[in-house]
Amino acid sequence: MNCRDVRELADSFLSGELPAETNHEILSHLDACPACRSDIETRRQLRGTLRTAFNRAPDLQPSNEFRDRLRERLHDAAVHRRHAVFSRQWLALAAGVVLAAGLSAGVLIERRSESDDARAHDAIGDHRNCALKYRLVRHPVPLEDAAERFDNAYRVLIGSPPEEIATPDGPARVLERHSCEYDDRRFGHVILRYHDRVVSLLVTAATSPATSSNTVPRVIGRPFEGLSVVSVNGTRHAVMLVSDLDTRELTQLAGIVAVPLVQQLADGRSDRSSLTATLLVPPLQPE
Repeated sequence: MNCRDVRELADSFLSGELPAETNHEILSHLDACPACRSDIETRRQLRGTLRTAFNRAPDLQPSNEFRDRLRERLHDAAVHRRHAVFSRQWLALAAGVVLAAGLSAGVLIERRSESDDARAHDAIGDHRNCALKYRLVRHPVPLEDAAERFDNAYRVLIGSPPEEIATPDGPARVLERHSCEYDDRRFGHVILRYHDRVVSLLVTAATSPATSSNTVPRVIGRPFEGLSVVSVNGTRHAVMLVSDLDTRELTQLAGIVAVPLVQQLADGRSDRSSLTATLLVPPLQPE
């Protein structure tokens, strides 16, 4: 991508209207081109100035009636939400009392399920906002910096998986590596291209460390807008793949990519050669 391309796409880039790959190409160009970087920043400032002027224009301010109606609707929504939460809490308490009579194993399964649902929800949100739309509240952090600031495990992703991953159905290629955040969950994020689809490989710390890892890829959470999550859980980290691929394809790819990463994280290894060797294991066979 050259300077002319960047300037033609600048407004769409600042509006978040471009696909993820185009955004990454523009960002790569901006890293090496001070002139385009200055042009983008000038446009960003102009947009901010216009937005501020618009917000301060007396004739464009919302009426008091509109504000009152909005305030009432927000209040009603908040009350409804509190009632729903209160009801869920009582239901959970009642279920806990019943299960405590002899179904403690069921309680553990349910808690684990809730944790998986939350993790899958955040993984899909990060994939959509970062890999697909590049619409982030906070800018991505280079993996080396993220390893120093947040979690040393992210250092593994600097060289793993390799730039091109061989699979029986064709290669998966790395487009981008960084660390990003969705809500309050921090991820190590590797964006892949596989079968002309964008796949996010996400590494995140487990909320409660496990005594042993479960290196069998499994679908977690509920699909959302065609996106599914396959997770491989280690003792201290979960490695997830998110995509609109068929779940069987995504599970097979997780067996090739995520399983070796979980083993590498457990062993504390961060060199590329160790993962390249483990990537030679055959993929999981679909059931």
